[in-house]
Amino acid sequence: MTNALRVLQVHNKYRPGWGGEDTVAALEADLLRRNGHEVERLSAWTGELEGANALKMIGAGFGTVWSSRGYSATKGAISRFSPDILHVHNTFPLFSPSVFWAANNAGVPVVQTLHNYRVACANALLLRDNKPCEDCVGKFPWPALRHRCYGSSFFRTAAVASKNVVHGWLGTFQTKVHAYVALTEFSREVMVRAGLPRERIFVKPNFTPAPAKLLTVRLPGVVYVAEIARPKGANLLLEAWARLAPAGHQLSIVGDGRERAELERRYAMNSTITWHGRQSREKVMELVAASQWLVLPSLAYENCPMSVLEAFSVGTPVIVPNHGAFAVMVSHRQEGLLFSPGDAASLTSALGEAVDVTGGDWAQWSANAQSKYLNEYSEKASYGRLIFIYQKAIETFHRSSSRVAGQELSELCGPR
Repeated sequence: MTNALRVLQVHNKYRPGWGGEDTVAALEADLLRRNGHEVERLSAWTGELEGANALKMIGAGFGTVWSSRGYSATKGAISRFSPDILHVHNTFPLFSPSVFWAANNAGVPVVQTLHNYRVACANALLLRDNKPCEDCVGKFPWPALRHRCYGSSFFRTAAVASKNVVHGWLGTFQTKVHAYVALTEFSREVMVRAGLPRERIFVKPNFTPAPAKLLTVRLPGVVYVAEIARPKGANLLLEAWARLAPAGHQLSIVGDGRERAELERRYAMNSTITWHGRQSREKVMELVAASQWLVLPSLAYENCPMSVLEAFSVGTPVIVPNHGAFAVMVSHRQEGLLFSPGDAASLTSALGEAVDVTGGDWAQWSANAQSKYLNEYSEKASYGRLIFIYQKAIETFHRSSSRVAGQELSELCGPR
């Protein structure tokens, strides 16, 4: 049995609510506590910058590279809690990589989960002009600066790019983090090309709790659960669905976003589309469990989308693009269907195959999806991998500390 650990979790939240990185951080904290470990959470919220004046935004830009607040807060939390390990989920933009230095100076091993591609890409998505882009991976980020890839702003892009360049030069990412958690093999290979040490990157996908027994009948239809925005493929999906116009099937759109009003107006006369808006996680799970398919036609690579895991957990096959993380999470005609990324005709064909699938094939794909959830994306699978990674980080930290101590002793005792 693993000895109980004291884990200090550091996370800069983007927005309140149930979704993305915030979901994973909260789920892991709860999982650790239920297995006898103590967890303290140090958090900040990006909402603090909403409506900020120019001076505060400039300060935040410099703080992205080195945050005195992040360093002090981490140092103080370590002093109060005395953790065995520091697990960082997100440092951007209010904490910065200064938290890694605070932990190392306090003698605490560090783990970081790579929830996105920000170490390799200014906008963290590897996406430009709604197409996958790897121009900056492992290179000086001139393309990001030229294209103003983060927020269409040169200043904001420069802040993120400077963080990556400065801490690359300082060796922060190579020496101050003792284990990285990549969510897929695809993500791991991207991060290796970006300069992170391969031997310190371990693959541990996200997980989702086992669903409650949802007593529901499968309805003939497809559900989309994501932000309603072009990069997530919302526009592509609606175009493909309108082309297909399958009789007797319903497309359920769950979520909100900057393009919802326009798209809802454009497809208002299509009675096969239902707009649910933003829903609680419980309601989302009900809709996913009641649907024959989940579709996520993202134009970006993604990393380890929670909606796919949640669909697998209730045996709902998925329709996803054949690129990035999707290509390593889903096998064609095994747990769902793959289509050519960004291709409306290919997506239309996949949707057509989905609505016409035989009951036997669908039942097999549903069983495959649930089996994959149990083997790779369940709490049990995730917990074992997480503790293994913590142990590796602690071992690496002690080896590094012993090597540094040995070098210092050699210098003291060596010839003058």
